[in-house]
Amino acid sequence: MSAEPTVRTDAFTFYALATLSFVESSVPEFVSTLNVMYADDPEMRDWLRETWLREEIEHGRLARTYIARTWPEFDWQPAYEAFLVRYKPLCDVEYMRPSLALEALSRCVIETETAMIYRCLEAEMTDPELKAMMRKLSSEEVGHYRYFRKTFDRYNAAERHGVIRRLHTIVKRSEMVRDEDISIAFEPLSDAAFWRGPKPFKEMTWQEFLDVSGDMMKRRMPVEAATRMMFKPLETGVWWRDKPTRALLSFMVKRQYPQLAGSDA
Repeated sequence: MSAEPTVRTDAFTFYALATLSFVESSVPEFVSTLNVMYADDPEMRDWLRETWLREEIEHGRLARTYIARTWPEFDWQPAYEAFLVRYKPLCDVEYMRPSLALEALSRCVIETETAMIYRCLEAEMTDPELKAMMRKLSSEEVGHYRYFRKTFDRYNAAERHGVIRRLHTIVKRSEMVRDEDISIAFEPLSDAAFWRGPKPFKEMTWQEFLDVSGDMMKRRMPVEAATRMMFKPLETGVWWRDKPTRALLSFMVKRQYPQLAGSDA
């Protein structure tokens, strides 16, 4: 199936798919690190290997295959290798959260944001093939979120991190998704060294990409689902039923996620 002509000339679709293909394809680096962190948890290690790794690698493959067919002049492999040079050190254990519970919580943040991005892209795109791909990827990311949530709950029953520590972890990891993961993946995409011919679209700067992404998410964000997933790990004990506390946390989270403004958490 050939892509629609409008897809080939759509810079945002290229940059979105390419950045996501890089980040998804890098999951083996995280699996290696998490296997060390969760060395005493065979259930977690089995799930990482048999489910998370396989599905994330398939996400990267699907995006890469579409890119190769739609933008054949883009040399994906050397561009990915250039990305990995900068990104791989961030996958080392020293960059992980300081406990097994908080690392699982940080994974919840990544899976939530990725699932919501895919949901927004599904709503935004017109190519039926891309819409179906984004729907599949979003569904699987929600499944990953659920497993990491269960892992967080299991470890936090012993570690007992308070809500402020949880909220700090959520906000800091969310900032890293934008400022490190996607930013580093974006860098090689406009480098002429990775193109065998002229680009079929007008290049976007990083700020332009952020602006278009933000506009899309404001229009397309599934607010109820995003709020539920992001708030759920903060719920604990009787205090959660206190309305002033919930209002304060709602304000803090919505500062970080402006696309949730106007929702009732």
